[in-house]
Amino acid sequence: MPDCVDRPRRSNRDMRSRDLTSHNCNHRRRRERSQPPLKNMLAGTRQEELPRSKHILSLFDTLSFTKGAPSQSRGRKRCRNMAELQAITVPQQVSQGDELLKHHLLKMLVTDLLPFSKVKDVGFRAFCRGLNPTFDPPSSALWVRTELQSVYEYIKAEVHNMLQSVPEVALTAEMWTHTSEGVYLTVSCHFIDRYWKRRNCLLETVALGSDRAAAHVVEQLLKTSSDWGIAEKVKVVMSNVKSKDSMTESCEAKGWVHMRCFVCTLDIMFREALAQLDKPSWRMPLLLRKCRAIVRFFQQDRDAQRQLRANQEKLNLSPLRLVQAAVDDTWLDMGTMLQRLSQQRDAINLVLLQHVKEDLWLNDRDMEKINAVLAALQPLRDTAKEMVSDGYESLSNIIPLVDNLQKSMARLSEDGNQVAKALADVCMRLFGHAGDNRWMALSTAMDPRFKNIMLFSSRAQTIEQKLQVELKALCPSKDASPLGFGTEEVDAILTEYKSTNTMVRDQNPLDFWRLPRGFKKLSHVARKYLTVVSTAVPLQRAFNPEISRRVHHSRCHLEPENVNLMMFLNGHWSIESSNSPESE
Repeated sequence: MPDCVDRPRRSNRDMRSRDLTSHNCNHRRRRERSQPPLKNMLAGTRQEELPRSKHILSLFDTLSFTKGAPSQSRGRKRCRNMAELQAITVPQQVSQGDELLKHHLLKMLVTDLLPFSKVKDVGFRAFCRGLNPTFDPPSSALWVRTELQSVYEYIKAEVHNMLQSVPEVALTAEMWTHTSEGVYLTVSCHFIDRYWKRRNCLLETVALGSDRAAAHVVEQLLKTSSDWGIAEKVKVVMSNVKSKDSMTESCEAKGWVHMRCFVCTLDIMFREALAQLDKPSWRMPLLLRKCRAIVRFFQQDRDAQRQLRANQEKLNLSPLRLVQAAVDDTWLDMGTMLQRLSQQRDAINLVLLQHVKEDLWLNDRDMEKINAVLAALQPLRDTAKEMVSDGYESLSNIIPLVDNLQKSMARLSEDGNQVAKALADVCMRLFGHAGDNRWMALSTAMDPRFKNIMLFSSRAQTIEQKLQVELKALCPSKDASPLGFGTEEVDAILTEYKSTNTMVRDQNPLDFWRLPRGFKKLSHVARKYLTVVSTAVPLQRAFNPEISRRVHHSRCHLEPENVNLMMFLNGHWSIESSNSPESE
């Protein structure tokens, strides 16, 4: 019988240590098995933003911690030392971070409309490495274009498929000028989906060169809408093209209704009013040229700028810089220029006196005219505040806004403000027959915020007759006459709608039609007319000169071959469009 080998007896302390180690290992394995996958942990990320293509894969497809991948605990068993463990885990983590950073890099370029050459800038690359020393940012503009092109193709296909199920759309056409490439046209479509949410889709940005003719613009609109398969669904075109009559004729030839952008119409109204004041007693164009010359003098003379800041501090004035307004700028830019000059008049005149610039001196008569212009512009500013929101608003708010605008202008005219009187005359000529416009009138009647303006006014009978025609045409019924609803049924629907309470002005009118109601058949008419928007550009840009200038500056610095690509992705794939869905 072999001799027994004496083995040291294990103490209770050793047994407790072994049990504790075993418990920790088992606890770690249970925690790893119970821990949700990273895909679920990152569920807050909008997966639909990331097209599943060979160039831009979904973030979850690039992560190694997915189902079926070896866990770190099993990898640790196969490793003989810590160096092997790092060789397995570190490259995977770096790859995950690189893919995520590249994704955010592309999003940044799209959101801020940056040129592809931005990735080559030394400072930009140093900044990226400062955020993550292990990240090597791409330095090839070709790589950026290849990646973004794949995203573009994916999103374009998705939007195209979505538009095929939409019954009716409205188009907006924004014409803008590139500093070196001529005129561009950005085309967008708008519709209300089945959940009564307003959807705005940028379709295409094309170069028009130097041809601003309305016929050429409409032909391009027809080509774009045909390429997207919505040419037969377009009813109304809203544009910022100045030549309204020729645009109207060209659109009517294609079976469309043309309407001029409300913001553009306000600019035209202001310019025509100032042109009427070019009489010996006012000479408004001459005063505006003088104001521009004052701003230009301070912008070009550094000594004058320093003296102006010193005078502002001495007179306890706000250290505001002067703002230049060009001849083609909007009434908002013009008003900002005049307001700054009015606020800084004393400091400005002191500097002009030191530089012996008597021809630029702002005298009392000049200030009287400037203050009259600023007072007349206040109703326009109030109108802009009523429309400030994100995205677009329905055409239904134009008639109520114009009514309030005309009342304010009439009060100022009674007080002797000649600028307000000229604005009121032009406003009456441009908007005096807005109630006779079918799209404006019925859109206002279908808006529960403003329906009483149309349905309980002198135009009520005409509006109801138009609604009866729309109901009979849009909502056929088996039990009705061949034309659709019977007259009694139509009258009952309109009576019930008129008896409902109006909504508050800051509420969303689409919420009213989203709820089930007894006159649900009328919602077909509401959807048709509330689809049309009031401006050709988003409201946050239409009434904010700083945002408008920043966007214009950004898109004018894009490479011409990348303008359409970047503008499209900016409308569908930017950080703003992803995190804040556009709604009414």
